[in-house]
Amino acid sequence: GIEQYRARVAILDITGVTRVDRQVAATWIDIANAARLIGTVTILVGVRPEIAQTMVQLGIDFNHIRTYASLKEAIQHILIQRR
Repeated sequence: GIEQYRARVAILDITGVTRVDRQVAATWIDIANAARLIGTVTILVGVRPEIAQTMVQLGIDFNHIRTYASLKEAIQHILIQRR
């Protein structure tokens, strides 16, 4: 859908995710990297503290992905930037 709709921003909402492993995190990174190659910024929202801790322990690098605590915060940021 990113390419089809020429999205400038893609939001991955992981609010309901209760566990993450290296493969799942790598998939999120792959999605973000592919989106970035076609000019789309990826935002990750809904990261629970235990998920964040696991990702840090796994050594997952999320430096190229913006993160927000909630979907509401991400949308507010996007709308402010569009002004």
